[in-house]
Amino acid sequence: MIDPFVSVIIPNYNHAKYLDERIQSILKQTYQNFELIILDDKSTDNSVEVINKYQDNPHVSCVVVNKENSGSTFKQWHKGFEIAKGELIWVAESDDICKIELLETLVQFFIKDPKCVLAYTESVFFRDSDGELIRTHDDKDSELYEGKDFISTKMINGNSIANASSALFRRSVALSIDKQYTNYKGAGDRLFWIEIAEQGNVGVDYHSLNYYRVHEYNSTKRNYSEGINQKEDYKILNYIFHKGYITKNQFRKSKLDYVRFRILTNENLDYHIKKDICRFWEITIFDKLYIEFLNLLDIAKYKLG
Repeated sequence: MIDPFVSVIIPNYNHAKYLDERIQSILKQTYQNFELIILDDKSTDNSVEVINKYQDNPHVSCVVVNKENSGSTFKQWHKGFEIAKGELIWVAESDDICKIELLETLVQFFIKDPKCVLAYTESVFFRDSDGELIRTHDDKDSELYEGKDFISTKMINGNSIANASSALFRRSVALSIDKQYTNYKGAGDRLFWIEIAEQGNVGVDYHSLNYYRVHEYNSTKRNYSEGINQKEDYKILNYIFHKGYITKNQFRKSKLDYVRFRILTNENLDYHIKKDICRFWEITIFDKLYIEFLNLLDIAKYKLG
């Protein structure tokens, strides 16, 4: 694969204030062999007005404005996959930005390894209000994982690909996998990455080349506050277990750790939502007693330490 053609897809909904910055960060990439597909999911702000400014740009191959809102960013993803002409796809979320070398860096994984189906960089999180960086990663060497090893080491207790805008993947593989991820509202990307990784190798570049914007209208934040992502996370953990990537004991440990550290101790979750999530995660009275025992054990260790 020499200088593969990349399809860059921007799925947008009501992000007019970020679109110029997003699009410019794509057009200025050091790797220029790409097309840009812009999908608007019937925005109610002036997104279409901003998008129309770029219709005549030579990189822009397609603009689609939905007549009705799809209700799912993952359905928009799949629509983009079907329109795309590139061998590789980059879903560049409409409210994120990136460094100009992101695409060139990720393309190298596919040029060097014919079995690579997915590659991503680390992300920097920043607040929309003041630009303050929330989380960064230490730069390390790149790594290449066999897909199943990537799943069992990187995707069990959460989504190592913290933001979709940081990833590049093969179009043919994305179209061949089960479309069940399109039925998810929040954690569909994690399931999507897992199903992609099952088909080949995964490259990781530890430089922080992607910038993920955190703001009050962020859908991920809203989905977690409503318990949507937590329920979808349980479906995904079950998927990983039934596929044989983890043992029964590992499944139980991951299940209890998730409930203990990410649900019961989450002060931002309403009590009734916590109760509903625990019921969905099939937490028994014995599980609750065991979690309480672990909490008491931790307290004792802290006091004795």
